[in-house]
Amino acid sequence: VPRLKKQLSVEEFSKHFLEKSQPVIVRFDLMRHLNFTTRAYTLDELLEIYPNHKPMVYRYGGYGQNQEIDLGPAVATLKNNVDLKKTKIGRNFPRNTKVNPAAMKKLGLSYPPFVFPGTTMMAPSLWFGVSTSSTKTHSDCCDNFAVMITGTKRWTVAPPSEGRLIKPKCNGGLCWGNRLEHADEHAYTPAMKKLRDMTQLVSFDLNPGEMLYLPAGWFHHIENVGPTIMVNYWSKAKPFFQQVLDGDAEEVEF
Repeated sequence: VPRLKKQLSVEEFSKHFLEKSQPVIVRFDLMRHLNFTTRAYTLDELLEIYPNHKPMVYRYGGYGQNQEIDLGPAVATLKNNVDLKKTKIGRNFPRNTKVNPAAMKKLGLSYPPFVFPGTTMMAPSLWFGVSTSSTKTHSDCCDNFAVMITGTKRWTVAPPSEGRLIKPKCNGGLCWGNRLEHADEHAYTPAMKKLRDMTQLVSFDLNPGEMLYLPAGWFHHIENVGPTIMVNYWSKAKPFFQQVLDGDAEEVEF
C-alpha cells in the first residue's frame, strides 16, 4: 500500500486511487491545502483537553451534533490500558460509536477531502482500543477513510479477488472472513495458517497523523500496537470505482 509523498488535488486523487480502487495512505499535512483540519494527539494532550477522568459508560449507538461527548473518562481508560467492558447500556470507552463532528468540536475534526462532490458520507465512527484490541478479518460494503488520531494500528489487507480463497460469510454489505479470522501471526489453527500463507496479503502500520483510504470490498484485519484512537468515515454511495464504471462520475465537475 503506497504512502502519498506530495499534495494532490481531488481530481488527481480520484484518477490515481478512487477510480482504480487502490488503497493509499496520506499524511494529514498533505491535505491541509484542501482545508482538512484534523490533527493527531497524544493521550496526555487529550487528558488536558478533557479534564474529567471519572469513569463513565458510553452508550451504544451514537451522539448527535447537539450532544458534545466527554472523552476524558475514555482517554483515561486507554492511558491505564484497561480492557473493554460492556454493560446493558454501553461500554467504558467508545467503539464503533457514531458521532457528529460537532460532538467532538474540541478536536477540530473534518471530513476527508478526497470524495466525489455530492457524495453522501455516513456519520463518523469513533474507535477507542487498548493494546489487546483487534478486529477480525472482514470486508465492508463501502469505501472507507480511516483517520488515526492517537497510536498505531497494524493492518493486514487483501484485495477483493482473494474472496475466492477466504470464502466470506456475508450479512448485507458486511462480509466476515471466518476461515481467516486472524490474517497475521496470530492465526491459531493449521488450516488458518495455511490459508494465510496462500492469500495475497499486505501488512503495514497506520500511524498517528495518517489516513488510510481503503476501497469497498478489500479484506482487512487490524491489531492495535498499544492504545489507539481512530475515526473512520464510510461513504453512503456505491463505491467510487463503481460510480465511474456506471458513468455517475462523468458529469461531476471539480
